[in-house]
Amino acid sequence: MHYGRFAAMILASTVVMFGLMYLNTYALEHIFFSETRIYMALLMGGVMAVVMMAFMFGMYPSRRVNLGIMIGGGVVFVGTLFLVRAQVTVQDASYMRAMIPHHSIAVMTSTRAEISDPRVTGLAGDIALAQRKEIAEMRALIADLEAGRTSGDVYEDPAPQVGDVQAALSNTLLSTLDPEPLTREEAGQVLAQEAECTFRYTRAGDPVLYATSPEGPGVMLLNGVLVPLDATSPGLWSAEGLGMFVEELPGAGLRANARLTFRLSSGPEAAFLGFWHC
Repeated sequence: MHYGRFAAMILASTVVMFGLMYLNTYALEHIFFSETRIYMALLMGGVMAVVMMAFMFGMYPSRRVNLGIMIGGGVVFVGTLFLVRAQVTVQDASYMRAMIPHHSIAVMTSTRAEISDPRVTGLAGDIALAQRKEIAEMRALIADLEAGRTSGDVYEDPAPQVGDVQAALSNTLLSTLDPEPLTREEAGQVLAQEAECTFRYTRAGDPVLYATSPEGPGVMLLNGVLVPLDATSPGLWSAEGLGMFVEELPGAGLRANARLTFRLSSGPEAAFLGFWHC
């Protein structure tokens, strides 16, 4: 048995394991390079080297080299385990690249699992909605960071106040207000004619914006309320206290074709990458 073949086997297995970790993502646009997944693949490769050498120890001629391979595999395991647990090399953009495939797994299981209990169905729907929105927001933030666009202005909700249950139920935190998916039937309650334009967080999800045209009226769902939108210019819609702007991104590839910016005049601004069809 040749050591070169053993090394090639471990290397090939490690590369294959890294690729296999992306098979449970929900959508193609959710596949991002992840440092954490690299570390996990190397961790598993190190363990594989130790286990395989332990089983095939007698098939290779040099006891010293065999022990060296097992020690080396153990060192790789310990080092990559530290990197996985400590996350010391993961910064802003690399953090989000690692989180997007992770969130995508939650979308896939929440939308495709055979769920019968209505309580679990409701929970799964809430999880899928939250993950889709956060993925779209992270993709927009990655694009900002890669383009060198930063912002020092971060909205913060007011500090918690003492109160009763009614006060809690009537209180809406502005930082939690984001466009929610709505159906064509719901949009039809506001729009007098069929909507031709839509913006979606993901290709398969329900739209978060319907508009009759790039310059026509639109509608969005905010905190359970259908909000009519007036078109103030092509790609820009507004209502009292808020604005929505869709910017097309030619050449963005399969990941997205547009950017939706959502502004509350009395609160935060958020951006989402997604899919504009008109």
